[in-house]
Amino acid sequence: MSLKAFNPDVLQKSDLINLLIAIPAGIIAALVTIAFRGAISGINGLMFTDGSDITKAFNEYPKIVWPLITTAGGVIAGFILILALRYENKHGKMPDYLDVIDQRLPGIPVVSTVLRGLSSLASIASGGSIGREGAMVQLSALSGSLLGRFSRFKGVHQSDIIAMAAAGGLAAVYHAPFAGALFVAEIAFGVTAVQRLIPLFISASVAVLTVRSLTDYAPLYLYSSASFSPSFGAIFTVLIIGMATGILGPLFISSIDKVRQWMKPISHPALRLGLGGLGVGLIAMMSPLVLGNGFEVIDLILNNGDLQTSLLVLLILKIVATAITIGSGAVGGLFTPSLLIGAAGGALVCNFLQWLGFDPGPVGLYAAIGMSALLAATSHAPLMSIMMAFEMTLNSSLLFPLMLATAISYVVASRLKVGGTYPVLTRHNARFAAKNAFEYSTVASLISPCSKMYVDASLSEVVSEGLKQRTRYVYVVDREERFLGVVPTNVVAAGLIDGSVKSGSPIGPFIEQEFTTIFQQASYEQAWAMFSNSPLERLPVLENAESRRLLGVITKASLLNKAKDFL
Repeated sequence: MSLKAFNPDVLQKSDLINLLIAIPAGIIAALVTIAFRGAISGINGLMFTDGSDITKAFNEYPKIVWPLITTAGGVIAGFILILALRYENKHGKMPDYLDVIDQRLPGIPVVSTVLRGLSSLASIASGGSIGREGAMVQLSALSGSLLGRFSRFKGVHQSDIIAMAAAGGLAAVYHAPFAGALFVAEIAFGVTAVQRLIPLFISASVAVLTVRSLTDYAPLYLYSSASFSPSFGAIFTVLIIGMATGILGPLFISSIDKVRQWMKPISHPALRLGLGGLGVGLIAMMSPLVLGNGFEVIDLILNNGDLQTSLLVLLILKIVATAITIGSGAVGGLFTPSLLIGAAGGALVCNFLQWLGFDPGPVGLYAAIGMSALLAATSHAPLMSIMMAFEMTLNSSLLFPLMLATAISYVVASRLKVGGTYPVLTRHNARFAAKNAFEYSTVASLISPCSKMYVDASLSEVVSEGLKQRTRYVYVVDREERFLGVVPTNVVAAGLIDGSVKSGSPIGPFIEQEFTTIFQQASYEQAWAMFSNSPLERLPVLENAESRRLLGVITKASLLNKAKDFL
């Protein structure tokens, strides 16, 4: 990940257009999230007397009815998903907005995106254990795609506008503009270059301002009353949370993959999502707190509310319910479920240490720290996770422990080598690893054998070798394999043809000593620079400057093959 200095002199016309288009992109993204929230509220208003809190609304019906509601929602979501899949089979697979941004694709298809959004809406409104942000951000990205398609700004790639809208959508969902911008920068771009961050910041900020203007705005989890005190017990608790969530995050992702494998034989989406809904409904009969994305439950944990379910049971049930929902193929996100699981995990660690006799401080502080740490373990976006938890709580004392726990969690999760929520990160990591290897590897690993002639060979032998190897230059060495230079076969062949040179003549006078060579310990980057300034397709590789022993050649093709994984 690189941070480039901002230079006003390089601000081009396209950069100015990017900054200007970020404003409408943010406004439209905010309107999309408001509309989606309104749709959820409308459906829940029809289903329940008070549908503002899905974990409480289900209590209006007998528990035996709960699985019927979640199953019906899953079946409806499945049938809508069938329509989306049929459309995609006919017109091509719908790319995720992150893939569109990463691969610079031309845009996001409208019909399949809307259908998948409606499928997600059915799952969410019926209590599916899934995040709302997935559909919201995808639809926001679609609004950016349409904005780019109809505005037709020259010099601005449509994927950049999609990135702005996606940042605005996530910022509007969580009221976190900085985290929204960092999310797209970390996940989609794989960089935090200032030139790319600025339009994302503008779009995300405008989106939050739009939400503030049109809705009853407040930080999602205002938790500014408690203050983190860096005592030994507090720091120890933070370290434990970091390690615990670093293990818990990959286990959570693995559980989703496991359910997905179990569900794979069920090919019909409506049946598969219906079974997923049934599973969530049955789990909800043990604790209604697993219903929905977990927004209200997080607030209870942070503020020491009455959960009526033990934290350990809640954590396990939420993991199982979310794994069933996502594994069955429901369209949605993992952000808020990850935040809830992290909050429960952080609070559990704090309670356990209190039971052992430690007193690290208020449980809510460590629940907030767990939110950030587990989100980093599942998303593999630590900067975004830190800023999201900070912006959602507005507790400045949390910034240091958030950084510490999140960094530890991210490192532990990365070492376990379990894929994160977003496949695009795998490509970024592969590119980074390939580029890192390119920077530090030496050309010794790319050496291939080459033909050569000894200095006492005749001109006819040199020309014959050149024609056989189809090369313009024949390498010449002495009997100790020291590289002496090259003989240009075209010059010698011309002399033999016109009779100015005899075939049995020694090659000494024709050896060109000034010829580009490279040593075996040279890096790939040094070889790249040499090939860039040379028309040659291969270079002779020497052992070192002292011995000048010819080891073989390195070809431009072999170097390009190493570079293609990150270019």
